[in-house]
Amino acid sequence: MSVGFAGFGARVVGMVRMVRMVRFVCAAGLAGVATLTHAAPVPAWQNTLALFDDARPDASMQRFAWADSAPPRDGTLRLANYNEVSTYDSLNPFLLRGNAAPDEVNLMFETLMHRSLDEVGTQYPLLADRVAIAPDGLSASFHLNPAARFSNGAPVTAQDVRYSFEQLTGPATSPLYSSRYALIRSVDVIDTQTVRFTFRAAQRRAVLAAGDLYVFSRDWARTPQGHELSFDQLATVAPVSSGPYLIGARASNREIVYRRNPQYWGKDLPVRRGMFNFANVSFRLYSDPSAPLQAFRAGDIDAMFEGSAEQWSRNYSGPGFASGTLRKQEFPEHGISDAQGLIFNLRRAKFQDIRVREAIGLALDYEWINRNMFFGQYARSRSFFDDSVFAANGTPGADELALLEPLRASVPPEAFGTLPPQPDTSGQGGLRGNLARAEALLASAGWHYRDGVLRNEAGTPLTVELLDDGTGMQRILMIVVRNLKLLGIDARLRIMDQTVINERLKHFDFDMTTMGYRAASIPGAELERRFGSRAAMTPGSENYTGIASPAVDSLIDDVLRAHSEREVIAAARALDRVLLCERIMVPEWHITHARVAWNRRIAPPSRVPQQYGWIDWVVGWWHAAPGAIEQE
Repeated sequence: MSVGFAGFGARVVGMVRMVRMVRFVCAAGLAGVATLTHAAPVPAWQNTLALFDDARPDASMQRFAWADSAPPRDGTLRLANYNEVSTYDSLNPFLLRGNAAPDEVNLMFETLMHRSLDEVGTQYPLLADRVAIAPDGLSASFHLNPAARFSNGAPVTAQDVRYSFEQLTGPATSPLYSSRYALIRSVDVIDTQTVRFTFRAAQRRAVLAAGDLYVFSRDWARTPQGHELSFDQLATVAPVSSGPYLIGARASNREIVYRRNPQYWGKDLPVRRGMFNFANVSFRLYSDPSAPLQAFRAGDIDAMFEGSAEQWSRNYSGPGFASGTLRKQEFPEHGISDAQGLIFNLRRAKFQDIRVREAIGLALDYEWINRNMFFGQYARSRSFFDDSVFAANGTPGADELALLEPLRASVPPEAFGTLPPQPDTSGQGGLRGNLARAEALLASAGWHYRDGVLRNEAGTPLTVELLDDGTGMQRILMIVVRNLKLLGIDARLRIMDQTVINERLKHFDFDMTTMGYRAASIPGAELERRFGSRAAMTPGSENYTGIASPAVDSLIDDVLRAHSEREVIAAARALDRVLLCERIMVPEWHITHARVAWNRRIAPPSRVPQQYGWIDWVVGWWHAAPGAIEQE
């Protein structure tokens, strides 16, 4: 899977420093208080939300600092598939089943509030123009912008918000979305433009989760004959949504063109100024992983987001780059790096012994791979929160120990000492020494060499299948397979189409595969989706490893309930420490910059945000180059 290359598919990077107390920041100068039915009086309305104490959202903000003030507002952005899916079969991006059309969520669906890229945990008005938080923190009311409209021209109403919540938390929705709203107990309609969210607990993150709710029209499910379709029947129905783009054309299940809605209601909002500058955004999905780069060289697509160090070093050169028609640049990123590595499926009995997992980790010869295949471009991943204050290091501090001590019986003893170093093959003994350690670990776990392979007492051979889509990572995985075979493990690489792999991942039908966990701006609700026990047996969840540990659940809860810098850092470090010691993943590598190549038909904005996803940044903030529109 090419997700195994560090940085591919983009990443949202996080904060460089922490802040003190969690609270919400009221915007000055706003008046008027709505009366809520069956509720205590609410405080004054505010038009921005901030998660941390020293965040100071600009209530008078006219546009984001990284948005150009007057970019060209026309032209076409042509892109290839960027997530290894070679076909799509659904126009409903929220469903558990099927493959959604590329970038549909970003281009067609909007949330109540909009998150800032440079301000951690800060939201500005989008569909909602203000919010009021109850004094007890157990509810919050959002008032909708009267100008907000769906693509069919109908106003966005509180009933639509409630309908969206009900569908996005229903059984047909992928847990990748439904789990985001787990803190919300219910949604009540107060009046046409006011909706109240009631939370399961008075957590500050709950209000921001409500602000992140995607909203679509009830009319999406209504047929011309007046019938109402269920949510899982909307896979082939074009959405009735509030975003800036419409589906303009679909030549096949490999192509789609989004056309900017000329009646888009939100184009003058501060969060939309300088954004979504292309009149059309088209995607062409290729089944051959080498085809996008060839199409880019031929001028058929406008941008490439390169995850391969070898490709970047060797294949982004030639006449097009020499003439200036094609350009490339490494754009800086700052903050939490993605966690990436070979993950184990702990649902498999053979991986439930931590010694087996540790032994397999010793077969990854990172130093040789980085030197000979990656041109030394990567750093070894050593944390689930690399390059941030949340990463565990050394021995646990007093605050970490206070959280870990009650869990001592259910976490690896290593968590209370110095973190074990990542295997290193650059010193004396190199890989040979690591494999000797691995052999001893496997023997202690009951795996002994007999009849050409490692077997347990029952005679069952130790087999490991590495799942990959064959888009470049296989040459690295073959090195791992070779080293595992040296240990007597019956290892093999299984190449499959990414569509099939996605289905297998949804149903946890795999041994091992390369996985990248996209970094959040700050550790939060995604931890429950990725490492929580409830998600471990939920098909379609992000808990691919299947870890189901009460200790991990407790530490995740500590992260979510933290109210200060000290508490958040301590909880995240303790969690990081336990996850590392559990060895649920063989950490790989990461980069701290984005590799983007583009055709001179398009151009980047003058400033780069602190934290961004590669694809979202280009689609959202880039624009046609001066003079390029006339040439189309």
